[in-house]
Amino acid sequence: MRALAAFLIVVGLAQPAWCQDPAPPPAPDPPIDAAKLGVSLSRIQRGLFIAEAREKQQQGEGIRLQFNVQVYGMAPKIEVLKGVDLVNGGVPGSAPTHRQMIEFGTPVIYRTPAMPISSLAYWAANQIWQKSKKSACEEEIATYRSMVMQGMNVAAPRCTQ
Repeated sequence: MRALAAFLIVVGLAQPAWCQDPAPPPAPDPPIDAAKLGVSLSRIQRGLFIAEAREKQQQGEGIRLQFNVQVYGMAPKIEVLKGVDLVNGGVPGSAPTHRQMIEFGTPVIYRTPAMPISSLAYWAANQIWQKSKKSACEEEIATYRSMVMQGMNVAAPRCTQ
């Protein structure tokens, strides 16, 4: 029973391939008019005749490839950065910088101050902590000296200045 079901599924999936029409043959390309291409047939024929004559002369010397490329005309001058000042300011027509986008999208009242207040608060807290640490160490050393002077057996202080 399973084999029959599998056979029916395979036949059902293969059926769309049988029902399709064959693809029509592609349309033939129109003939190319050499006069519209801007080439000279007489020049090409003359070049082929010269190449054939050279080939006949050099047949006994083995394979010798010779290429001639002739280019007529002048290349146009390319002036990419004409009139653009790259030293002072951005390139005209380019995307805005990150700073310009922030200035454009954020009102003046909500922009951050020149010096962040959080950094100033961190610096002040660090200075206070260092000062209190130093004063606690000095106090511990002073109590150690007074106890040693009284003749008591005490451990040395752990802090250093």
